[in-house]
Amino acid sequence: TTIIKLLFRLYDPDEGEILVNGINIKEYNLKAYRSLFAAAFQDYKIFALSIRENVLMRECSEEDDLQVVEALTKAGVYDKIKTLPKGLDTTMTKEFDEEGTLLSGGEFQKIVVARAFVKNVPIKVFDEPSSALDPIAEYELYDSIISDSIDKTMIFISHRLSSVRNADMVFMLENGTILERGTHKELMELNGSYADMYNKQAKNY
Repeated sequence: TTIIKLLFRLYDPDEGEILVNGINIKEYNLKAYRSLFAAAFQDYKIFALSIRENVLMRECSEEDDLQVVEALTKAGVYDKIKTLPKGLDTTMTKEFDEEGTLLSGGEFQKIVVARAFVKNVPIKVFDEPSSALDPIAEYELYDSIISDSIDKTMIFISHRLSSVRNADMVFMLENGTILERGTHKELMELNGSYADMYNKQAKNY
């Protein structure tokens, strides 16, 4: 998570540098640079706005509904939204609207994931996007992430190793250092820390 926030320039490194296409990211126009990314962070915020606005994170209208519905469907929460009397116009939380809705932790998390799905950008980051989901919902979510990854770079951070099986490259970090790297198959054959953790988690699934 810290590495991703450094990549997004939410803060800068105390030492060393981060290069994108061989150029220090501090040399890019900040607004243009950040427009390359979409993210679903685990320390997210839900706003007392409509579901539509919470997904797009801007002023919007019914003309935006198609892309919002598509993103919510990929995130696996649109079936729930359809059951609400006001649908996409439903206000999130009851803080300023007694008719607002309070979703479960997993459903809120899926709304946040939809924010990443809705943006057409080259790099998307999912930070523990399934932490509040059951194993089946988690599988379906990662299936959507993989399906959405054509012509894009997808980075996802997870402590649940079942979610990284289909990744092109896995980096196992410990104390700020890359401990192991490779495909899931290569790391299992290495029979090191990744394989040990994967096998222990697999018993619980």
